Amino acid sequence: MPGFTRCLDCLVGLVEPGSEPKPVVEPSRPAALTDAVCIYRSSLRGHLPLARSLLQSAGIPFTVLGEHLQQLTGIDAYGLAELHVSAADAEDARAVLADLDRPG
Repeated sequence: MPGFTRCLDCLVGLVEPGSEPKPVVEPSRPAALTDAVCIYRSSLRGHLPLARSLLQSAGIPFTVLGEHLQQLTGIDAYGLAELHVSAADAEDARAVLADLDRPG
């Protein structure tokens, strides 16, 4: 619609038709990490996609362990998923995910 540049509900910027960004394609194999360390654990299924998106947006390579168990059970109480990054990226990754589990 002419004159509208942001969604009034979520305040996300709008794009012109035909200029949609290309979808992010995840590699079929996990990222090769140097001295991998676990930087995030959660049994809440909804948090994993958010954490994954935040790390991808920050350009930080990561691997996920336990994701398939969460998908299999479909219950938040089962299946602890872990995100691992290279030791060199751990501090940045923790900063990116710092507010993910903060209440409110």
